[in-house]
Amino acid sequence: MYQQTLNGPGGRPIAADFQITESRPGAEVRFAVVAGPARPTGGYYLSTEGKTTRLRFALELHPKGLQKLMGGMIQKTMEAEVAQLEQLKTVIESRPAA
Repeated sequence: MYQQTLNGPGGRPIAADFQITESRPGAEVRFAVVAGPARPTGGYYLSTEGKTTRLRFALELHPKGLQKLMGGMIQKTMEAEVAQLEQLKTVIESRPAA
């Protein structure tokens, strides 16, 4: 399990811990959020295209109960998480080649 903290309502920290549920080295990593108000599942999927690697990220949530009322906040948080992928690309590409 991996611990993660996100900014919740009013900027308060909330847990969003996740667990890897499946992995295939060089191909995919699937996960499920196990702590926090929303419990999405998702994965990172890699494919080789010539000398490059394409990364696809999928995130899925089926809100239940009170989560349906918090839809806007949950959507905003999920969009912020997806936006982090652009930072990942920047970090990876700034590293010197091995």
